[in-house]
Amino acid sequence: MRRPRPVAVAIVVLVAGSGCLPVHQTPPSASVPTASSEWPATYARVLTDANESRSSTADRTLAEFAQRFPGSPEAAEVPYWRALLKLDPSNAAAVHESMTLLESYLAGTPSGTHRLEAGVVHRLGLALEQRNATIAAMPTVTAVRPDDKAREEELQKLRDDLAAANAELARIRRRVVRPRP
Repeated sequence: MRRPRPVAVAIVVLVAGSGCLPVHQTPPSASVPTASSEWPATYARVLTDANESRSSTADRTLAEFAQRFPGSPEAAEVPYWRALLKLDPSNAAAVHESMTLLESYLAGTPSGTHRLEAGVVHRLGLALEQRNATIAAMPTVTAVRPDDKAREEELQKLRDDLAAANAELARIRRRVVRPRP
């Protein structure tokens, strides 16, 4: 009674055959982007745009990030970074907008990562706005340079000499035109 032999063969066939069966893998679940996972790439893109003088593109990228991840710690820092991008002394409107963004950051993030820097930059920006206002209020005065004064004096002397020469010429003409007695 050797019945175990077909059982042993069946077990061997099952074990060997199971390796040939197709394996159904579950598809990898798509990871949901988070603010912390997206921030490094966004920050790198913003730095690249800013370094290549595309500050409006960098600003737009930051604004879109804050809209996608509202309430995240990274989005709370976005006003600070936008304010730094807009802090360009050559554009008075951008300086004012930068001050507004810094005030928003300081008021809205009591434990913000960049509070110290934002406070310093805000004070510097206010000083810059005050300087711009003072400069704009100054009357425009034409500066007189010593070279200009010397040139003007020389021109006046030449005009006087020309007037004297014209007067002498007129006297000579009158004398020539008048007959002699």
